[in-house]
Amino acid sequence: MLRIGPTPYYRTVSASLFAAMRAAWAEVRPRFEAYQLVLPGSPGFVCQPQACTAYCCHAYSVNLGDADVERFRRLEQLELADFLECDEDGKPLTLPMAQPFLLRREEGRCKFLGGHLGCTVYEGRPNACRLYPHFIVFWDGEAGRARTTPSKRAAASFDAAVLGNIYGLIPLLLGHVQCPGFTGDPVNEAEWHRLFRATYQLQYAAV
Repeated sequence: MLRIGPTPYYRTVSASLFAAMRAAWAEVRPRFEAYQLVLPGSPGFVCQPQACTAYCCHAYSVNLGDADVERFRRLEQLELADFLECDEDGKPLTLPMAQPFLLRREEGRCKFLGGHLGCTVYEGRPNACRLYPHFIVFWDGEAGRARTTPSKRAAASFDAAVLGNIYGLIPLLLGHVQCPGFTGDPVNEAEWHRLFRATYQLQYAAV
């Protein structure tokens, strides 16, 4: 869950950009049925632990990058073997990915899922956990496909969208429909703008 702090300013996003996002979502939606488009006026996110089954903490392995690992060690004061999946010699397992490490699991769930379904290492949690339940995809109209990997083109398109413009790809802020937390007051444009920037930062710029 993102904690959204104050932003010094925000620029009003043009109606034409929001219209382009809606049109792009119409193309993307069949490929992302587990998500919904988040725009100003969408329900805000408020964590609902009493209604949450912590499905993602049971079903998925969480990838960590170097920055995640360093933050975890610093804030939680744990050794690598205490929070990463390791081999028989106690060395962290790595995957051929930008975020090569795996958060440790025990008994079919994340090791740090508490009995109350809360996170027991909340301050040190990985970016993937900070990001949830939001996600940004980029619609490439020329190729007719959605893109979810960092690139110069995606970065330029995001920067343009922050200024209310359209440049190349169309960034779409999505929310996971299975999360029970979308029960808050409607998001206004300033709140949307902060969430949009923070989600991109965690998902793309922090890689």
